[in-house]
Amino acid sequence: MRKVYIVLFYSFLLLLMACSKNSVPPALPDGSVTFQKVADADTVVMPLNVLSDSTVVIGVKAVLSGKTAAADHWVNFAVDTTKLTKFVTQYGSALLLPSSSYLFYKSMTKIAAGTSISDSAQINIITETQLKGYTTYVLPLVIQSVDGKVDGPATDEVLYLVFQTGKPATISKDGWTIADSSSSYSKFYTANLLDNDNAATYWTSSLTQQMPQWVTINFNSSVTFSAVNYYIPTALKYPTYGGYPTSIQIETSLNGTTWVSNGIYAGNISNNMQTLNTGLTTAKYLRFTVLASVKYSSTYSCIFISGISLVP
Repeated sequence: MRKVYIVLFYSFLLLLMACSKNSVPPALPDGSVTFQKVADADTVVMPLNVLSDSTVVIGVKAVLSGKTAAADHWVNFAVDTTKLTKFVTQYGSALLLPSSSYLFYKSMTKIAAGTSISDSAQINIITETQLKGYTTYVLPLVIQSVDGKVDGPATDEVLYLVFQTGKPATISKDGWTIADSSSSYSKFYTANLLDNDNAATYWTSSLTQQMPQWVTINFNSSVTFSAVNYYIPTALKYPTYGGYPTSIQIETSLNGTTWVSNGIYAGNISNNMQTLNTGLTTAKYLRFTVLASVKYSSTYSCIFISGISLVP
Protein backbone atom coordinates (compact mmCIF):
# COMPACT_ATOMS: atom_id res chain seq x y z
CA MET A 1 0.00 0.00 0.00
CA ARG A 2 2.91 2.34 0.85
CA LYS A 3 4.42 1.86 -2.64
CA VAL A 4 1.19 2.96 -4.29
CA TYR A 5 1.25 6.20 -2.29
CA ILE A 6 4.87 6.80 -3.24
CA VAL A 7 4.16 6.31 -6.94
CA LEU A 8 1.16 8.66 -6.77
CA PHE A 9 3.22 11.28 -4.91
CA TYR A 10 6.02 11.28 -7.49
CA SER A 11 3.53 11.36 -10.36
CA PHE A 12 1.91 14.43 -8.79
CA LEU A 13 5.31 16.07 -8.26
CA LEU A 14 6.30 15.51 -11.90
CA LEU A 15 2.99 17.00 -13.00
CA LEU A 16 3.63 20.12 -10.87
CA MET A 17 7.12 20.47 -12.31
CA ALA A 18 5.78 20.19 -15.86
CA CYS A 19 3.10 22.83 -15.17
CA SER A 20 5.68 25.14 -13.54
CA LYS A 21 8.05 24.73 -16.48
CA ASN A 22 5.31 25.53 -19.00
CA SER A 23 4.24 28.66 -17.03
CA VAL A 24 7.68 30.28 -17.32
CA PRO A 25 7.81 32.49 -20.44
CA PRO A 26 10.75 31.96 -22.78
CA ALA A 27 13.69 34.32 -22.32
CA LEU A 28 13.72 37.53 -24.37
CA PRO A 29 16.81 39.11 -25.95
CA ASP A 30 18.52 41.88 -23.97
CA GLY A 31 17.06 45.33 -24.62
CA SER A 32 14.17 43.98 -26.67
CA VAL A 33 11.39 45.60 -24.60
CA THR A 34 11.09 49.37 -24.90
CA PHE A 35 8.56 52.20 -24.78
CA GLN A 36 6.02 52.71 -27.52
CA LYS A 37 7.03 56.14 -28.86
CA VAL A 38 5.86 58.65 -31.42
CA ALA A 39 8.51 59.33 -34.08
CA ASP A 40 11.09 57.75 -31.76
CA ALA A 41 10.94 60.81 -29.46
CA ASP A 42 11.87 60.34 -25.82
CA THR A 43 9.59 63.19 -24.68
CA VAL A 44 5.82 63.51 -24.56
CA VAL A 45 4.93 67.19 -24.15
CA MET A 46 1.49 68.32 -23.06
CA PRO A 47 -0.11 71.50 -21.65
CA LEU A 48 -1.50 71.35 -18.13
CA ASN A 49 -4.27 73.59 -16.80
CA VAL A 50 -3.56 74.64 -13.21
CA LEU A 51 -6.67 76.78 -12.70
CA SER A 52 -8.62 73.85 -11.23
CA ASP A 53 -8.06 70.31 -10.03
CA SER A 54 -9.06 67.42 -12.27
CA THR A 55 -7.79 63.95 -13.14
CA VAL A 56 -5.74 63.75 -16.35
CA VAL A 57 -5.21 60.12 -17.41
CA ILE A 58 -2.03 59.24 -19.34
CA GLY A 59 -1.41 55.84 -20.92
CA VAL A 60 2.03 54.29 -21.51
CA LYS A 61 2.72 51.08 -23.45
CA ALA A 62 5.69 48.75 -23.96
CA VAL A 63 6.79 47.24 -27.27
CA LEU A 64 8.61 43.99 -28.00
CA SER A 65 10.98 44.72 -30.88
CA GLY A 66 11.51 42.40 -33.82
CA LYS A 67 8.81 39.79 -33.20
CA THR A 68 5.58 38.89 -31.51
CA ALA A 69 5.59 37.27 -28.09
CA ALA A 70 5.53 33.48 -27.93
CA ALA A 71 4.07 33.71 -24.42
CA ASP A 72 2.72 36.36 -22.07
CA HIS A 73 5.32 38.80 -20.73
CA TRP A 74 4.81 41.18 -17.82
CA VAL A 75 6.32 44.67 -17.96
CA ASN A 76 6.59 46.94 -14.93
CA PHE A 77 7.01 50.73 -15.33
CA ALA A 78 8.36 53.05 -12.63
CA VAL A 79 9.26 56.70 -12.01
CA ASP A 80 13.02 57.36 -11.75
CA THR A 81 13.55 60.82 -10.28
CA THR A 82 17.33 60.60 -10.75
CA LYS A 83 16.84 61.01 -14.51
CA LEU A 84 15.78 64.67 -14.17
CA THR A 85 19.42 65.78 -14.36
CA LYS A 86 19.80 64.10 -17.74
CA PHE A 87 16.66 65.85 -19.01
CA VAL A 88 17.86 69.28 -17.84
CA THR A 89 21.24 68.73 -19.49
CA GLN A 90 19.62 67.79 -22.77
CA TYR A 91 16.54 70.00 -22.91
CA GLY A 92 16.94 72.83 -20.40
CA SER A 93 15.47 73.96 -17.10
CA ALA A 94 12.58 72.00 -15.58
CA LEU A 95 11.17 70.92 -12.23
CA LEU A 96 10.39 67.39 -11.12
CA LEU A 97 6.64 66.79 -10.98
CA PRO A 98 5.95 66.45 -7.23
CA SER A 99 4.69 63.08 -6.00
CA SER A 100 1.55 64.77 -4.64
CA SER A 101 0.53 65.63 -8.22
CA TYR A 102 0.47 62.15 -9.73
CA LEU A 103 -0.72 58.63 -8.97
CA PHE A 104 0.72 55.60 -10.76
CA TYR A 105 -2.68 53.94 -10.90
CA LYS A 106 -1.47 50.96 -12.93
CA SER A 107 2.25 50.27 -13.38
CA MET A 108 2.18 46.60 -14.49
CA THR A 109 1.20 45.73 -18.08
CA LYS A 110 1.16 42.59 -20.22
CA ILE A 111 2.49 41.87 -23.69
CA ALA A 112 0.10 39.05 -24.54
CA ALA A 113 1.18 35.99 -26.51
CA GLY A 114 0.85 36.61 -30.26
CA THR A 115 1.23 40.39 -29.90
CA SER A 116 4.13 42.83 -29.67
CA ILE A 117 2.49 45.74 -27.82
CA SER A 118 1.38 45.72 -24.20
CA ASP A 119 -1.85 46.94 -22.75
CA SER A 120 -1.66 50.43 -21.27
CA ALA A 121 -0.14 51.47 -17.97
CA GLN A 122 -2.02 54.35 -16.35
CA ILE A 123 -0.73 57.49 -14.65
CA ASN A 124 -3.21 59.97 -13.18
CA ILE A 125 -2.19 63.63 -12.91
CA ILE A 126 -3.96 65.26 -9.94
CA THR A 127 -4.00 68.39 -7.69
CA GLU A 128 -2.89 70.64 -10.55
CA THR A 129 -3.64 73.81 -8.57
CA GLN A 130 -0.66 73.05 -6.33
CA LEU A 131 1.70 73.52 -9.28
CA LYS A 132 3.30 76.80 -10.33
CA GLY A 133 2.07 78.64 -13.38
CA TYR A 134 4.17 79.08 -16.53
CA THR A 135 6.51 76.28 -15.46
CA THR A 136 7.85 73.07 -17.06
CA TYR A 137 7.48 69.90 -14.98
CA VAL A 138 8.95 66.51 -15.87
CA LEU A 139 8.09 62.95 -14.83
CA PRO A 140 10.85 60.52 -15.97
CA LEU A 141 9.66 56.95 -16.63
CA VAL A 142 11.73 53.78 -16.97
CA ILE A 143 10.95 50.11 -17.54
CA GLN A 144 11.81 48.69 -14.15
CA SER A 145 11.52 44.99 -15.00
CA VAL A 146 10.28 42.39 -17.49
CA ASP A 147 8.91 39.13 -16.08
CA GLY A 148 10.41 40.17 -12.75
CA LYS A 149 13.94 40.63 -14.16
CA VAL A 150 15.48 44.02 -13.55
CA ASP A 151 18.30 43.52 -16.07
CA GLY A 152 18.12 41.98 -19.53
CA PRO A 153 15.03 42.41 -21.73
CA ALA A 154 14.19 45.93 -20.53
CA THR A 155 15.83 48.81 -22.40
CA ASP A 156 17.69 51.44 -20.37
CA GLU A 157 15.88 54.26 -22.20
CA VAL A 158 13.91 56.97 -20.39
CA LEU A 159 10.54 58.35 -21.45
CA TYR A 160 9.99 61.90 -20.21
CA LEU A 161 6.44 63.10 -19.61
CA VAL A 162 6.72 66.89 -19.90
CA PHE A 163 3.99 69.18 -18.55
CA GLN A 164 3.89 72.87 -19.40
CA THR A 165 1.61 74.83 -17.11
CA GLY A 166 -0.24 77.98 -18.09
CA LYS A 167 -1.77 80.85 -16.16
CA PRO A 168 -2.14 79.93 -12.45
CA ALA A 169 -5.21 80.54 -10.32
CA THR A 170 -3.05 82.51 -7.90
CA ILE A 171 0.47 83.93 -7.91
CA SER A 172 3.14 81.92 -6.10
CA LYS A 173 3.94 83.12 -2.58
CA ASP A 174 7.58 82.05 -2.80
CA GLY A 175 9.71 84.75 -1.19
CA TRP A 176 6.83 86.57 0.50
CA THR A 177 7.27 87.70 4.10
CA ILE A 178 5.20 89.52 6.70
CA ALA A 179 6.50 93.09 7.07
CA ASP A 180 4.24 94.26 9.88
CA SER A 181 0.83 93.80 11.52
CA SER A 182 -1.45 95.44 14.05
CA SER A 183 -1.71 92.50 16.48
CA SER A 184 -2.05 88.75 16.85
CA TYR A 185 -3.44 86.38 19.43
CA SER A 186 -1.59 83.44 21.03
CA LYS A 187 0.03 81.13 18.45
CA PHE A 188 -2.20 82.29 15.59
CA TYR A 189 0.49 84.36 13.89
CA THR A 190 0.32 86.41 10.71
CA ALA A 191 2.87 84.04 9.09
CA ASN A 192 0.01 81.54 8.77
CA LEU A 193 -1.39 83.75 5.99
CA LEU A 194 1.48 82.68 3.71
CA ASP A 195 1.67 78.91 4.33
CA ASN A 196 -0.68 77.93 1.45
CA ASP A 197 -3.09 76.27 3.87
CA ASN A 198 -6.25 78.31 3.37
CA ALA A 199 -8.44 76.15 5.58
CA ALA A 200 -6.81 75.01 8.83
CA THR A 201 -4.09 77.51 9.83
CA TYR A 202 -4.91 81.18 10.36
CA TRP A 203 -4.10 84.59 11.78
CA THR A 204 -6.18 85.82 14.69
CA SER A 205 -6.00 89.46 15.78
CA SER A 206 -5.97 90.50 19.44
CA LEU A 207 -9.11 89.68 21.46
CA THR A 208 -8.84 92.98 23.35
CA GLN A 209 -8.30 95.48 20.52
CA GLN A 210 -10.88 97.05 18.27
CA MET A 211 -10.97 97.35 14.49
CA PRO A 212 -9.19 98.31 12.31
CA GLN A 213 -6.73 95.39 12.27
CA TRP A 214 -4.18 95.05 9.49
CA VAL A 215 -1.26 93.09 8.08
CA THR A 216 1.43 94.18 5.61
CA ILE A 217 2.95 91.68 3.18
CA ASN A 218 6.33 92.23 1.53
CA PHE A 219 6.54 90.42 -1.83
CA ASN A 220 10.30 91.10 -1.94
CA SER A 221 9.95 91.78 -5.69
CA SER A 222 7.57 93.61 -8.00
CA VAL A 223 4.33 91.68 -8.54
CA THR A 224 1.55 92.50 -11.00
CA PHE A 225 -1.92 91.27 -10.06
CA SER A 226 -5.59 91.96 -10.81
CA ALA A 227 -7.30 90.89 -7.57
CA VAL A 228 -6.74 89.89 -3.94
CA ASN A 229 -8.20 86.72 -2.43
CA TYR A 230 -8.64 86.29 1.29
CA TYR A 231 -9.84 83.17 3.08
CA ILE A 232 -11.41 82.38 6.43
CA PRO A 233 -10.80 79.10 8.29
CA THR A 234 -13.36 76.32 8.11
CA ALA A 235 -13.35 76.20 11.93
CA LEU A 236 -15.40 79.43 11.95
CA LYS A 237 -18.27 77.57 10.25
CA TYR A 238 -19.15 80.80 8.48
CA PRO A 239 -21.26 82.66 9.45
CA THR A 240 -21.96 80.75 12.69
CA TYR A 241 -19.20 82.04 15.00
CA GLY A 242 -18.54 85.48 13.50
CA GLY A 243 -14.95 86.77 13.47
CA TYR A 244 -15.03 87.65 9.77
CA PRO A 245 -14.64 91.01 7.94
CA THR A 246 -17.52 93.16 6.76
CA SER A 247 -15.33 95.96 5.37
CA ILE A 248 -11.80 95.65 3.94
CA GLN A 249 -9.35 98.22 2.58
CA ILE A 250 -6.55 97.25 0.17
CA GLU A 251 -3.47 99.45 -0.14
CA THR A 252 -0.28 98.93 -2.14
CA SER A 253 3.22 100.40 -2.19
CA LEU A 254 6.39 100.19 -4.22
CA ASN A 255 8.68 101.15 -1.33
CA GLY A 256 6.84 100.33 1.89
CA THR A 257 6.50 104.02 2.75
CA THR A 258 4.23 105.69 0.18
CA TRP A 259 0.85 103.97 -0.04
CA VAL A 260 -1.92 103.99 -2.66
CA SER A 261 -5.50 102.98 -1.85
CA ASN A 262 -6.86 100.26 -4.13
CA GLY A 263 -10.37 100.47 -2.76
CA ILE A 264 -12.66 99.65 0.18
CA TYR A 265 -14.75 96.52 -0.21
CA ALA A 266 -17.83 95.24 1.59
CA GLY A 267 -17.51 91.73 2.97
CA ASN A 268 -19.14 89.18 0.68
CA ILE A 269 -17.78 85.75 1.62
CA SER A 270 -18.69 82.65 -0.37
CA ASN A 271 -17.21 79.17 0.15
CA ASN A 272 -14.98 80.59 2.91
CA MET A 273 -13.31 83.17 0.65
CA GLN A 274 -13.77 86.46 -1.19
CA THR A 275 -12.12 87.97 -4.25
CA LEU A 276 -11.45 91.71 -4.17
CA ASN A 277 -11.05 92.99 -7.73
CA THR A 278 -8.44 95.74 -7.50
CA GLY A 279 -7.77 96.11 -11.22
CA LEU A 280 -4.32 95.56 -12.69
CA THR A 281 -1.78 96.70 -10.08
CA THR A 282 2.00 96.45 -9.69
CA ALA A 283 3.42 96.60 -6.17
CA LYS A 284 6.11 95.33 -3.80
CA TYR A 285 3.97 95.63 -0.67
CA LEU A 286 0.31 95.04 0.15
CA ARG A 287 -1.55 96.22 3.24
CA PHE A 288 -4.75 94.33 4.06
CA THR A 289 -6.88 96.21 6.60
CA VAL A 290 -10.12 95.02 8.19
CA LEU A 291 -12.11 98.17 8.95
CA ALA A 292 -15.12 96.41 10.46
CA SER A 293 -16.10 92.87 11.40
CA VAL A 294 -18.72 90.65 13.03
CA LYS A 295 -17.79 89.97 16.66
CA TYR A 296 -16.49 86.48 17.39
CA SER A 297 -18.95 84.54 19.59
CA SER A 298 -20.87 87.83 19.83
CA THR A 299 -18.18 89.01 22.26
CA TYR A 300 -14.69 89.60 20.84
CA SER A 301 -13.69 92.22 18.25
CA CYS A 302 -11.18 90.00 16.44
CA ILE A 303 -10.82 88.49 13.00
CA PHE A 304 -9.73 85.10 11.71
CA ILE A 305 -8.01 85.09 8.30
CA SER A 306 -6.47 81.84 7.01
CA GLY A 307 -4.83 83.08 3.83
CA ILE A 308 -4.19 85.98 1.45
CA SER A 309 -3.27 85.43 -2.18
CA LEU A 310 -3.05 87.37 -5.45
CA VAL A 311 -4.81 86.66 -8.74
CA PRO A 312 -2.72 87.19 -11.93
